[in-house]
Amino acid sequence: MISSTDNKLLYNFKLSSVGPSRITGSGLINEPTGIDLAMKLHYIKGVYFFSSEASQGLTTPHIKENLFYWSNDYYLASGRFWRAEDGRPYMKCNDCGVRMIEAQCDKTVEEWLQMRDSSLDSLLVYHQPLGPDLSFSPSLYLQITRFKCGGISFGMSWAHIIGDMFSISDSINMWGLFLAGLKSYGPLEIPKQPERPQKPNNVKNPLSLKRVNPVGDHWVTANDCKMVTFSLYLTDSKLTHLLSNISGQTHIEKAPLFESICAIIWQSISKIRQGNEPKTVTICKKDPNCSKIRNLSNTQIISSVESQNSIIDSDLKTLTKLLSDCAIDERDQIENTVEGAQDYIVYGANLTFIDLGGADLYGLEWNKKKPLFVSYSIQGVGDEGVVLVVPWKQNCDDLSNKGRVVTMILPEMEATKLKIELKENGFFT
Repeated sequence: MISSTDNKLLYNFKLSSVGPSRITGSGLINEPTGIDLAMKLHYIKGVYFFSSEASQGLTTPHIKENLFYWSNDYYLASGRFWRAEDGRPYMKCNDCGVRMIEAQCDKTVEEWLQMRDSSLDSLLVYHQPLGPDLSFSPSLYLQITRFKCGGISFGMSWAHIIGDMFSISDSINMWGLFLAGLKSYGPLEIPKQPERPQKPNNVKNPLSLKRVNPVGDHWVTANDCKMVTFSLYLTDSKLTHLLSNISGQTHIEKAPLFESICAIIWQSISKIRQGNEPKTVTICKKDPNCSKIRNLSNTQIISSVESQNSIIDSDLKTLTKLLSDCAIDERDQIENTVEGAQDYIVYGANLTFIDLGGADLYGLEWNKKKPLFVSYSIQGVGDEGVVLVVPWKQNCDDLSNKGRVVTMILPEMEATKLKIELKENGFFT
């Protein structure tokens, strides 16, 4: 929860718009896929923190100039959504631009990071959902916050309908090449859109998708309870201890890191929900068959995992194996289920675990310096909640030293209980 005192941490806000430096075209339309539309009520929020050394020379005119060039390649971020006669949303690539916000903070970057309060990071990300006037609503907000030490944070709020966290992080890393003068805009390349496939009959409903009440042109998820965000910081040594507890002393079969973390949290949430344990969860990961691509897209693997047994009574090794071996890819089912005029959620339809280990979150460089810290979160999460497992470079000079930040978006009443439960089970302090 952000208090009125917290709101005073930032001041001197300025808003402007930045669009492509050239005209994309006349009447260019982008048709979202079924998976794109399934994500339309979700928004990705990310914050990158840079030191004063990394931020030298990054004036506002310099940043904007290179955003002009970056927007040529990623022109979808500058478009606006409309609706077809049948109600299906589509994007006009009309170069209306992204919204840019400038702000100042009297704290240093180090002081901000020492607070380790993920709820405060929302102050560094200007967010407005799409609608109710869709044709005037930006899909991307970028916020540059300058700290008193000379450091800068770069925050973004991105409509998930135009791209997942993996394609977005790749595109943001590409912006760093423009800033460094290592890339200039080339010829306009507009990929050919695949034809919308005909939906087969009798499609099995995907467990990872939930249809919600119509939201109209204001794309906001309706929750039955207040959702809050908090994070746990896991060092290398803590992760080694965690894996050894699950694998046992033999270490013959090393427990997978992401699934091990998920197993602990799945069981802990089951305990605090008192007889209403989630037997079905959703897993989101990077598709290893999709290398770095220039186009924005939703290509992540969306899978469901079901347990026939009690989660509370299962041992962690069994749950870890279930998560790693029994996840069922539901992307085709989602694509064939989603109707354009209807509304859905994926994140929080079930308890949802997202692995960002496949994202190059520390690939954005300013003055050949990587971020001090990167945080990601999601706006528009359903009541079942979301757990993001995010890479954490504890020492940016030694990129082999990798921890994890576990960011959770859960109902407020569950958050306090879960913190106690995780502390009592000895895995997190």
